[in-house]
Amino acid sequence: MEAVIIAERYRIIRPLGSGGMSHVWLARDEVRHVDVAIKQCTVPPGLRPEQREVIRTWALSEAQAAARVRHPHVIRTLDVLPDPDGPWLVMEYVPGRSLQQLIQDKGALPPARVAEIGLAVLEALGAAGRAGLLHLDVKPGNVLIGDDGRIVLIDFGPAVTTAGVAALTRARVVLGSPKYIAPERLFDRASTARSDLWSLGATLYHAVEGQPPYARGSTAATLRALAAGPPDAPRRAGPLTPVLAGLMRHDPAARLDPAATEELLRRVARPARSTIRRRMPALAAALTLIAALTVGGSAQGVENPPAPLPPGFMWWQDPAGLRLAVPTGWTAHSTVGTLTFTDPADRLTLRVGSWPHPPRDVLADLLDQERAVKLPSYRRVQIAAVPAPVWEFTYTDPKAGPTHVLRQLVDGKYLVEWRTPRADWVTSLPKLTEIRDSFG
Repeated sequence: MEAVIIAERYRIIRPLGSGGMSHVWLARDEVRHVDVAIKQCTVPPGLRPEQREVIRTWALSEAQAAARVRHPHVIRTLDVLPDPDGPWLVMEYVPGRSLQQLIQDKGALPPARVAEIGLAVLEALGAAGRAGLLHLDVKPGNVLIGDDGRIVLIDFGPAVTTAGVAALTRARVVLGSPKYIAPERLFDRASTARSDLWSLGATLYHAVEGQPPYARGSTAATLRALAAGPPDAPRRAGPLTPVLAGLMRHDPAARLDPAATEELLRRVARPARSTIRRRMPALAAALTLIAALTVGGSAQGVENPPAPLPPGFMWWQDPAGLRLAVPTGWTAHSTVGTLTFTDPADRLTLRVGSWPHPPRDVLADLLDQERAVKLPSYRRVQIAAVPAPVWEFTYTDPKAGPTHVLRQLVDGKYLVEWRTPRADWVTSLPKLTEIRDSFG
C-alpha cells in the first residue's frame, strides 16, 4: 500500500485515535526526522448547515490561536495546515495514554495522585488564560499521561478566543461531553474561564471516583441530573472532596478561583511527594552528576531539638539557618553552596543546595539538562515539574557500579540529591522520607 504523505512532509504511520471532531495519526516528519502526532479537525455530525458553516469559518484561526500556547503541560502544536475539510494540526508526539484510559485500566486513582494531575491541568489552563484563550473541552480523554510522567492537556475545543466563542454562541453551538461541560455552557450558552474550572472538577471527580460526576446512562438523563443540582457525593475523594465541591458549584461566581484551587490541590498532593514513585526535581547544574565528594567531620546535632525524631536520627543545624534530620553517625562536608552527608559505609549520599533563581520553564530546563547527560548506561526513571520539580534516573558509576539518583526541590528552595547503589534504593527510601519531611 502506498504511504500517505501530508503536505509533502508528514508520512502517516498508524492511527492514534479519533473522536467526534478529529482523527489523529502517528506520523514521521521526513524533514526533521522525528515522530509527530497529526490531527485533522472535522465538523461533527448532527449540526444544521449554518452551524457547520460557522465551525468551518472559524476552525483555522482558532486552531492557530491555540497553537500559540507554550507550556510544558500543554501539548505543543508545531504547525497548522489549512484544508477545505478542516485544518491539520501537527503536534509533538508524547507516548503515553489518556487519563480516561488510565482509569479504565486501573480504576479509581488515589486522591494525592489525582491532585498532582489536577495541578498540572490547572497550570495548563493558566497558560491558556494568559494567552487570552479558553480550552472548553477539559475531560479525562484530553489529559495525556506520558510514559515519562509528563502530564499534558491536549485537544482545545473548536473555539478558544473571545470572538470564536461568541460566534459559536450566536449559532447556538455547544460541543463536548455533557458529563464534563459546565451547566452555564449547556443551559445559558455562557462560556468563561470558570467553565474550564468546572470541567477540571468533573475530570478530577471521575479520576478519584472511577466514574463521571453525573453518571446517569443516557445523555438526556445526564442533562436532567446536571440541571437538578450537585453531583452524587464522592465516596473515595477524601481530602480532595472540598476541591471537587468548590469547583463544581453551579454558580460560576461561587466557584473556587485558580489560586484557591492550587492551594487546596497542593495540600492533597503533598503526601504523594513522600512516596517511592514521586516526581524528581530539576536540580541546578551546581549539583553535579559525578562522583561523591570526599567528606569529613561528624554531623552535629542541636540542643533541645524542635521535634522528636525516630531512633537513629539526629537534628543538624546549619549556621545559615537550615535545620534537617540526618541519620546518626553520618559524616558531613560543606562546600560553597552545597552540604553533603555520607553514611559510614560510604554508600549513601545526601546533597543539599539552594535554588534561589529557578528557570521560568522548569520542565524544559530539566529536559535540556537531561539531553546534555553523558553518564554510562543512563536511564530516566521519572521527570516532572509538578507538584515539585523532580528528576530520577539510574546509571553505572565507574567506581560504585549501578547507581540510582533522585533529585528534588524541597520546601520550595532546597535542591536535594539522594544517591544510592541501585540494590540499596528501596531499603534507603525510609531514610530519605524522614530527611525530606524534616526540612525547615
